Amino acid sequence: MSARGNMTDETKTRRRAMAFMGNLIAILSLVVIGYPLAPATIRTMLVGWILVVAAITRFSLGQQFYPIGSGVTLRPVRVVSTDSQRLR
Repeated sequence: MSARGNMTDETKTRRRAMAFMGNLIAILSLVVIGYPLAPATIRTMLVGWILVVAAITRFSLGQQFYPIGSGVTLRPVRVVSTDSQRLR
């Protein structure tokens, strides 16, 4: 009875060790592969969110502060033609 209990305990211990090693390998591979990419990813996400906030702010404030029409008044200018046959 004790030999069978020892084998079961040994099997459980091996399963736990294999699960731990599998998790450890996954974590280490994420660290090795993800570490060089992490600063660029964080920087890209930060710049992207800043641009989104700037666009929303510009749109919302643009409705209040910026005039719809032009600030410059245009006046027609009469041009005196020397050749009235060509210009009609």
